[in-house]
Amino acid sequence: MDSVSARIMEKLWQRTLPTDEPVKTRGDYGSGLPCDGCDVAITSTEPEHEVEMADARTLRFHVACDGLWRVLKATRPGPGRS
Repeated sequence: MDSVSARIMEKLWQRTLPTDEPVKTRGDYGSGLPCDGCDVAITSTEPEHEVEMADARTLRFHVACDGLWRVLKATRPGPGRS
């Protein structure tokens, strides 16, 4: 497992990243804020995925980190899963 995947998995196990589905998803160019997956800033030249969660949190991801989060969270038990 590469370091970004390991970091996202660690955040899922620590429950700092949610395992539920977002209620809204938007895409734009980076805001300069850190990616909630890898913690590296998403620059204005990079695409950014912004997801709004049911608890009103807004998460920002690099495109690749968003994909990893979506795949890896399926392996982590969460609300409604055993």
